[in-house]
Amino acid sequence: MPKYIAKQSIGHFMPGNEIKGLEDKQLQALLASGAIEEEKAPEQPKADGTAAQLASLTAEVAELKANEAILIEGKDKADAEVAELQKKVEGLEKSLATTEAALKKATAEAKKATADK
Repeated sequence: MPKYIAKQSIGHFMPGNEIKGLEDKQLQALLASGAIEEEKAPEQPKADGTAAQLASLTAEVAELKANEAILIEGKDKADAEVAELQKKVEGLEKSLATTEAALKKATAEAKKATADK
């Protein structure tokens, strides 16, 4: 059975109150006069996609965090490799300096030996 709401003061019913205890004839007369109206079902909030958008953004954030972790791991590996290569370069530079010194010494000795003959 539908519910009826008072639009204006009717006996002990105030506007906005639910009308109860009246016969169908009385209800029909009050409906016709516009003193009461049939209660409307509460409107469902329109689905504006907020929940779906929130779920989508949450998934995107999770994906971005996973990608960030992968990038950080890659950066750490690259930094370690750079440090290792820098140590190798330093070792090669020392070796080169030693070899150049030995070459200069050998060249000087060869010139001296040639000059002594």
